[in-house]
Amino acid sequence: MSFNAVVVTSCTQRKSAAHRVGLGALPCVREVRQLADAWRVLVRQGPPFGPAQSLYQGRSIADAAAVAACLGSPWYVVSAGLGLVRSDESVPAYECTVVPGSELGSRLKVLGATAADWWNAVTAHQPYPLSRLVAQSPTLLALPSSYLRMVHDDLAQLSPVDVARLRIFTSIAGARCLPEHLAGCVMPYDDRLESMPNYAGTRSDFAQRALRHFVEVLRAAPLTLDEARAAVSEALEPLAQRQREAGTRMSDDEIRRVLTEQWSRHGGSGTRLLRYLRDEARISCEQRRFSRIWNDLVVELGA
Repeated sequence: MSFNAVVVTSCTQRKSAAHRVGLGALPCVREVRQLADAWRVLVRQGPPFGPAQSLYQGRSIADAAAVAACLGSPWYVVSAGLGLVRSDESVPAYECTVVPGSELGSRLKVLGATAADWWNAVTAHQPYPLSRLVAQSPTLLALPSSYLRMVHDDLAQLSPVDVARLRIFTSIAGARCLPEHLAGCVMPYDDRLESMPNYAGTRSDFAQRALRHFVEVLRAAPLTLDEARAAVSEALEPLAQRQREAGTRMSDDEIRRVLTEQWSRHGGSGTRLLRYLRDEARISCEQRRFSRIWNDLVVELGA
């Protein structure tokens, strides 16, 4: 199947490089633009790792790459640390993400800035890279809500002509993070996707799984916007939403032991450990409770 479009996906916290440049090495600043400038200098000084497609790992990246290969199209990564990166572009090994609880999120909170402010600052040398890409080619965009909030101002630049070229794959929560005039670009996937063999998965890779189903099963990439939305709705209509099983309940001490055992594997990252509990171990743990246990472990382990 060949179709003249580009595929855009989000970067992942899972990376193949063990040693990465991180925001923790940067000094305290007063403005988000200063933080972005200092970050770009730090990243440029680091040795290149290799092509972006070799750095990022996980199902979301694999699915985006498979879709691009199916279409014979180039693919790009929306990176909180590097901006918009082509998959074959050489990149450094780095650690920078907008997910809740991250180093960047904490820095932005101190500065009174948003993820969108950060994207605007880190891409200031090449303003609105995502909207400029869409203006050049039909685009299949698969991003979770946290990344759509980050690129909100960028996407807001799209004209009515550009909008017709865009297909967006995200969750219901992600759709709420878009500029109003892009609501019709969202393909109407929902939890019924979990009922489709080979397309069930975790919430973190929902957007990319929906994209892959859209291209591989429906072959809807060449369709008009209205036709594409209708094709998705028709495919989902006979399916029931799968009920997610409740996670196993554990005491604080039991969860603490699990987190301690998994600490090194996930680099002590609160975000990764919470995802492990919910998606892999299937352990029930409310966000606030997890944060309390995780913060205690940070102090206990001297992390």
